Amino acid sequence: MALFDHTAERLAHGPTLALATPPGHVAADLIHRYDPAVRARGDHFAFSNGVLLYGPISITPELAAKAGLPAATVTAFRASILPPARRQRRPEQATRRDAERLIRGLGVRLSGTIHGTRPSAVINLQASVYAAQPLPAQDVINVLQPYANGPLVVEDNPDVPQSYFLVTQQSPRFFTAYWPPRLSRSTLQPPAPAIGTLRDQEPCRWELTTKHPADTASAEIRLTLGRAALDLGHRANGIVIDTYGFPIDQPEELLPH
Repeated sequence: MALFDHTAERLAHGPTLALATPPGHVAADLIHRYDPAVRARGDHFAFSNGVLLYGPISITPELAAKAGLPAATVTAFRASILPPARRQRRPEQATRRDAERLIRGLGVRLSGTIHGTRPSAVINLQASVYAAQPLPAQDVINVLQPYANGPLVVEDNPDVPQSYFLVTQQSPRFFTAYWPPRLSRSTLQPPAPAIGTLRDQEPCRWELTTKHPADTASAEIRLTLGRAALDLGHRANGIVIDTYGFPIDQPEELLPH
């Protein structure tokens, strides 16, 4: 059977999270926070967005060497995606992007290192606020104005009816876009699995996006974005999701762990 064991090859291809210590129950808790409806299937977990997560995988020194993982690795997780027929017509590139975000989000929380043959994508720091009902744009401005550089004004999006941007004359700390409930039916960017049953209600969404890479953004911009998103989430009775698809309850959760 060893002749047909492709574990090392698949770990090398990635995206793979290598851990120097076993994650224990923390990993299971994080997996269920990422998707309350996750399904355990043999040696992997299947998520609502078409992502698969294999692990925890026990790593021997020999396997680590073959897979190109650090010698201290004792446990690993590897992400993949469902085949096309089972992804509900979702584009492969979008699903692979979610797979990378999941691995990187777990890596931040479990203090692991990321490996793989694909170049890592630049993922900017952002937060998404999902809610069952939209707020008037002026209410959104009232919440976010304390965090803005200069007065916020609404700019309608001519390409997507009922959506809008919040803009200022000065360079903003973060850029805000609103997407109406009907866009939650999109196969390209469906709602985050982490919002659970709210996905079935066709939620609206505000995206608060910065120009700073998530893995190097300063503590100041992380706290600012976290506070703004959570304030908006509280006002909209919504759920705040971080850059990698995990829910957050405190602004410090956007800080490096």
